[in-house]
Amino acid sequence: MKKNETFSFQELGSMALEGLTRARTRPTVHGYVPHEKQIQFHSAPEKGRLYIGGNRSGKTVGGVVEDIWWLRGEHPWRKMFPPPVRGRIVTVSYIEGIQKIIIPEITKWIPPSDLINGSWEDSYSKAERTLTLTNGSSVELMSYDQKLEKFAGTSRHFVHFDEEPPKDIFGECKLRLLDTGGSWWMTMTPVEGMTWVYDDLYEPGLIPGSNIAVIIIDTEENPYVTKAEIEFALEGLDANERKARKEGKFVQLGGLAFPEFNPEVHVIDPLDEEKLRVILPWTHYASLDHGLNNPTAWLYHAVSPSGAVVTYDEIYDNNKLVNDYAAQLHQRNQGRFRRPPDVYVGDPAIKQRNGQTGDSIQVAYARAGIPVALGNNDVAIGIDKMSRYLRSGKWVITSNCHNLIREMMRLRWKIYETAKMRQANNPRPELHKKDDHAPDSARYFFSMMPDLYIPKEKDTKVERLNKVVHDILNPRVTPVGPGYIDTGLLQSQGVSTEWISVDEHMGGYF
Repeated sequence: MKKNETFSFQELGSMALEGLTRARTRPTVHGYVPHEKQIQFHSAPEKGRLYIGGNRSGKTVGGVVEDIWWLRGEHPWRKMFPPPVRGRIVTVSYIEGIQKIIIPEITKWIPPSDLINGSWEDSYSKAERTLTLTNGSSVELMSYDQKLEKFAGTSRHFVHFDEEPPKDIFGECKLRLLDTGGSWWMTMTPVEGMTWVYDDLYEPGLIPGSNIAVIIIDTEENPYVTKAEIEFALEGLDANERKARKEGKFVQLGGLAFPEFNPEVHVIDPLDEEKLRVILPWTHYASLDHGLNNPTAWLYHAVSPSGAVVTYDEIYDNNKLVNDYAAQLHQRNQGRFRRPPDVYVGDPAIKQRNGQTGDSIQVAYARAGIPVALGNNDVAIGIDKMSRYLRSGKWVITSNCHNLIREMMRLRWKIYETAKMRQANNPRPELHKKDDHAPDSARYFFSMMPDLYIPKEKDTKVERLNKVVHDILNPRVTPVGPGYIDTGLLQSQGVSTEWISVDEHMGGYF
């Protein structure tokens, strides 16, 4: 109101109504009424908080209100740092994240009395992307498309990640909290699938005693959004994307390589001494996927007279020499297992010779007393056979094979980089080359196994599980002969289908 300016009663009434309408539609943090999951998020005492939700679940609103509480130095569930507080909000991009989402949410929820002169323009520096409050607190608005070095600098009391950040940016921002003992929170919808956030934050956060709180919210749990609005927004999405965008579930966007793998069905307890004696006369295999910086995966498999497969041990490590792995194999063979495998089979790439030494990984293993035959590297054949054995209930894995189980649950098909390319192209027929080392090892073994006919009738989980463990609980003394090896699927030299052997003296193959 300008000095000496007067208004009629009608004008004053209109202005009052306008103010009430604005207060109702933009209630500020004083009028914020959190729903149940938002309360869980705000009240969680952990240093890190992962707030995962579907679209329109209220996660970004909860995150921004949390930001404002910290900047004000007032929080209904936490003891706060006294102002001035230094914060950082990081989101996907300047246009899509900062301008279209974060700034509108802050302006909606922050009380005008907290802004300098009650004005956003006086409080926000567009050049520095920094909002400063009357109490001296400040928050910088950043985006994932900025260079990594931009995320260094002085310490912060809090960092809010809106949507999933790149891992290196997350790490750099987290370092800004060291001096203050501050906290971070992440509000996200897992549209990118099972990424590093799943491995490094989500799964550890589920462990009791972790310093990361995990709060998951389905869009339907937001009482301020109707089911009709939700269905309209999700119309046309496939099942996986619906799970991510509505339920906040981590999914493999490219599709899992082994969707039939179910730990409740295909994972059994480690073999005790009695069960080890049962499988002793079976045919045993050890399979190899070799790596140096990447992990090396050795797996032990036993095949019963009826063709059931039990994968019962693993060696999974990196940055070790062939002799180190060979020593571990010999130790197992001479110790608890009381016998060496009948066949060692591995990645055909191990036959490649080193340009300086003239040796290959295959030769190195042979010299260490581990003769490794070369498996077939046809991915389609291997994946198909593994899937058939899973679906038929003729393959189980003992729970001590942690890495194999983890990677079987994660291995997925490659996808195109952008949603536009994914819509314009057929699915890619290649595996995503990450978290694939133990399944690759198993694939070289299964490439030798006979094909299985899968009947159309579906067995119940209990029936399938009983089929698998039957051979363990009911021993047969008849050993399985080499007929269970499909030598035609081993790597060949020329037209030969015989296994490849290594002569350590001649250094060649015959």
